[in-house]
Amino acid sequence: MPNYGWYAVPASFKVYLKVDIDIAVERAFCDQARKETEPYATKEEARQKILYRHKEETKRWQEEYGVNRDDMANYHLVIDTTSLKPEEVCQKVLTAYEEWLKN
Repeated sequence: MPNYGWYAVPASFKVYLKVDIDIAVERAFCDQARKETEPYATKEEARQKILYRHKEETKRWQEEYGVNRDDMANYHLVIDTTSLKPEEVCQKVLTAYEEWLKN
């Protein structure tokens, strides 16, 4: 089930995590924990399925909710995770969230 809290809970702190497609493919293809739920035979297959899923989900959101989930104006914080470690992403989210709470 997709995370739609940014839309369904208007008063929430909204975060969008993005990543370069090549890095997304690498992460998805090489992550052993995903092999059970996302078994890709090749990196090209991973790329095609990731892009297809994104396209279909974006289309569904537009049809069902009338919103563009890829419009960065919908979010308080947008982080490009391409070259960041999970800990760095977490710190950025926490810092921005604490600032958001002050306002």
